Amino acid sequence: MKKIHFIIISVLFALLVSCKQNSTVEGESWLDAPSLKEAFVDGGYFDRFGLACEYREISNSSIRAGLAHHANTTTSGNELKPDYILGRPSSILTTFIASNGKEIQVPSSINFSANMDPFLNFVKAAGIQMRGHVLTWHSQTPEWFFRENYSYDGSLVDKETMTARHEWYIKSVLEHVAKWEAAHEYGPGNHLIYSWDVVNEAVADDASDNDTNYLRGSTSNTRNKAPSNGGSRWYQIYGNEEFIVNAFRFANAYAPKDVTLCYNDYNEYLNYDDGKGGSWKQEGIVRLITAIKNGEPKTINGKSVKPRIDAMGMQSHVEPSWMSVNSYENALTRFLRLGLDVQITEFDIATVTEDDTTNWKNYFEMFKKYSKKGSQISNYDGHCITSITLWGINDENSWIRYKGGIKYPLLFKKSGGEVVTKNCFYSVLNTVK
Repeated sequence: MKKIHFIIISVLFALLVSCKQNSTVEGESWLDAPSLKEAFVDGGYFDRFGLACEYREISNSSIRAGLAHHANTTTSGNELKPDYILGRPSSILTTFIASNGKEIQVPSSINFSANMDPFLNFVKAAGIQMRGHVLTWHSQTPEWFFRENYSYDGSLVDKETMTARHEWYIKSVLEHVAKWEAAHEYGPGNHLIYSWDVVNEAVADDASDNDTNYLRGSTSNTRNKAPSNGGSRWYQIYGNEEFIVNAFRFANAYAPKDVTLCYNDYNEYLNYDDGKGGSWKQEGIVRLITAIKNGEPKTINGKSVKPRIDAMGMQSHVEPSWMSVNSYENALTRFLRLGLDVQITEFDIATVTEDDTTNWKNYFEMFKKYSKKGSQISNYDGHCITSITLWGINDENSWIRYKGGIKYPLLFKKSGGEVVTKNCFYSVLNTVK
């Protein structure tokens, strides 16, 4: 009888040890769980694996420790957007002579220390890198930036003035980052900001399948509307994609050559005709990327510069019933065929199921096929998914929680004051084990 008891105890002990080693029970501290970065980056699948956050999160030392454990990159939720960098218009102006010959008055200084630099400092303290998000966007850009005398209610400026302001802004931001990096012992091949979203969300959701009505501001749902209502001051001033091509030309002129330049958008998998016009957003994005790639060289800062685009940023806010993995994959392969790498920039799954292991597994099995080690990489001249960033750290702090209804979009959740794993965390991890 003692022998039987000993055998039972031995088996139970072995099972307990096995469970501890495999760590597949939800609720494990994210600091004790297996590392996503080690699985996907050290494992050779992607160059970077990231978790997006905001200042209030990254200023917390325990959050920085979790980021360092699971990620080698992050993206700021707001701190590098034009609103946060430019703030209110300065009353002290100075002269700027743009590459198009236009002489304009611009703010004599930008208060980078208000929002941008503190975020950079905490990313450095975490020992990781970050994506720069974003240089050119219809939203979260001050209204005064587009208007005469930098007022809130003046007329929109002419195209040449806007081009000069655009160059000044991109030049100012990128040169500031270069100075910050030099002061903190970064340099070629070792940048804190390794990639920039040069332009964000410039194609309309109701894009038409033609060359003239696909940009935000050109369609029935976006025309003559304010940015807060889906419109674009950029399009109102230019009436075409010129400002977007300019942005990639300016970024190429002022960013280091080993920093990747991206176009970033959401709903990038929409491509259908419902008999009412549908949405040809994917077609619009392909048209836009083609226009950027075909952009002519112009003299910028004394040098002949072409627009440069290196990657398509697929935001990837999906739901279990929308978008299907197959439809997503079709969009992904179209962008790879354009000769671009793909960065999955804002991935989450807005599910009402508290722990959606199946959809997380299915997406990451698909992502893996187009990774650096994936079975599909030889089909696209070596272009692949180079990075994946999840849009947030835990369910409770996700932006999706504020869009109505209880949803569970991420791999981690809160338990008390601690960040812990969900079962879908392990379904993702197990795709590369």
